[in-house]
Amino acid sequence: MEQLQLPVVRAGERVVTRPDGKGGLILTVERIRGREFVADETHRGYVLDARLLMDILGSLKMPGSYFQTWCKLVSLQDTTAREVKKGAAPRGYIRATQRDLQSLCGLSAASVNEASQFVTHLGWMRTARRGIHQLNPWLTVAGTSGEQELWQAEWNAAGGPVAVIPAPNYPAEWRALREAERKAEKAAKLAALRSQTVVPLPRRRKAPAAASRESA
Repeated sequence: MEQLQLPVVRAGERVVTRPDGKGGLILTVERIRGREFVADETHRGYVLDARLLMDILGSLKMPGSYFQTWCKLVSLQDTTAREVKKGAAPRGYIRATQRDLQSLCGLSAASVNEASQFVTHLGWMRTARRGIHQLNPWLTVAGTSGEQELWQAEWNAAGGPVAVIPAPNYPAEWRALREAERKAEKAAKLAALRSQTVVPLPRRRKAPAAASRESA
């Protein structure tokens, strides 16, 4: 009978088992950094204190469209693919256009756009390029601890902001501030139009009378 060789586990590490697709198990050692590891047939990845994050989301008095959009963004993380397929987002990133999110969430373009701007404002997401986004790897990661460190380095290199954990009433304050900024911008444009100097066009001179009439 073949003897199972268990990996060496040191302080701050844990053993993670994964199915190999052939009826067996793959044992790996992962470093623990205050994250919860989830592994089953369809999901695999770390979430920074998942219960705390869900508690924060549950406490925020934000529109349902914000919550829907964030949940869909998290669910779009590819937890299984190891090779980057043509047209797919690289590991650690997600592919999602505004139209994709509208379809997935059943929301209008305005609602999805506002929700995306809100989570970006909080530093929970950044746009790497058109249609490709990176969720803050200090909040959620679909990968190993080593991959998380790599994606954290990429986030920092791109100037990604530190994630903000807002107060419960902050979503309403943020919306009010955005509305005030829009009104101020509109008023400034209107004032600029009114301040423009109107230059009158010169009048055309009348043609002189015909010489024959003068002699008459």
